[in-house]
Amino acid sequence: MLPQTLNSQQQDALQSILNQINSQDSIHGLKEINEIFLNALMKKERDVFLRYTDSNKANGYYDRTLASGLGKIDLVIPRDRLGQFRPFLLPDQWQRGEQTYDDLLKSLVFHAYSPNKIRSILHSLGLPYSIDDIEELKNELYQRSLEFKSRQLDENVFCLYIDAYHTQLKDPETSKIDKAVIHTVIGIDLRGKKEIYGYYEFMGSENRTHWLRALNDLIKRGLKRILVIVSDDFPGLTDAVQTLFPKTDHQLCFIHLQRNVRRNLGKQDAKVFNDALSSLKMNKNYDAAKSAFNSLCTQYQDKYPSFIEYIQKRSDHYFAFLQYSRSLQKHIYTTNIVENVNSRLEVLRVNLGGYFQSSKTLNVAVQVLVEKLQADRWRKALPAFLENEYEVLQLFKSRFAIDSVQ
Repeated sequence: MLPQTLNSQQQDALQSILNQINSQDSIHGLKEINEIFLNALMKKERDVFLRYTDSNKANGYYDRTLASGLGKIDLVIPRDRLGQFRPFLLPDQWQRGEQTYDDLLKSLVFHAYSPNKIRSILHSLGLPYSIDDIEELKNELYQRSLEFKSRQLDENVFCLYIDAYHTQLKDPETSKIDKAVIHTVIGIDLRGKKEIYGYYEFMGSENRTHWLRALNDLIKRGLKRILVIVSDDFPGLTDAVQTLFPKTDHQLCFIHLQRNVRRNLGKQDAKVFNDALSSLKMNKNYDAAKSAFNSLCTQYQDKYPSFIEYIQKRSDHYFAFLQYSRSLQKHIYTTNIVENVNSRLEVLRVNLGGYFQSSKTLNVAVQVLVEKLQADRWRKALPAFLENEYEVLQLFKSRFAIDSVQ
């Protein structure tokens, strides 16, 4: 039988949990994290258990569900041939719900509770893991995030989406909670696949220096040529893009333009203006759309001079998407794709009590989100890109004067 004192064995098991996570989905909210950690821990417990007997072997798995505050959790329970193994993590035979598992999950991954609280939860569940074991797992996840953020990138990219997510971050030394911003960069490569290229956390609000640091990091890691960058109108970003990627189209989010119209024009004027913008979005000609936009702005120039002047100066960037195939346009006129990622971070922030406990905690949270997306929803190429692959590659070669693209 497996000894009751398992510190060294369980430490060995926890060290290899991340290898299990690599080949599985990682997160879509806390529910998926829960499934990953519980299933991985149970499998490693069986591995340790079988080390102590020569006559027993692994014997597959069986499914079981566990009700929790996060929703139904799908467990894959490891079996042994002799029927002697029962995971420490598994509740009583007929029990299908356990609130303390939710508490355990949040503590394991995000350290939302004090060490004493974690120790109490582990003890109440009869788990032999130590605080050091859990911290080691978290350190490994953090190390993965650092490796991910420094990996080499492709030289050529079809599209980059850039957005800023505002949050709050706690300084572990002073316990002060300050404003922070995460710059998230998502790309679609020349195979049509989505990938998170980088995420950069800075204290305070976004500024030109932050954008330059983020873009220069992408260049340092190998990125050279981009057809189009999609972003909101952040301070300093347009200048940074023009400086570092002068041949790249810069599309400012069309949805944000319409939101800004609603904020800066009277209610009725905003409705008429946005209806006209919606029509212009369907235009088949880039130059014609720009000309019509400038005519539209002229009608409101006297009434809203500052705002109209502001958006007219950016007309080139509001309609850049019209230079691409119709089926691709819906993917490159808005930053919705990266805002969706940021909304998931927002759910995590709320679940953690309104702020991230540290930069390390923030990086762990983003990393498990990255792995989930790239192992699940982003595994396949974008259909619209595949439909227009030849056109995109020819445009790429022409704009950047290169013979071939890989």
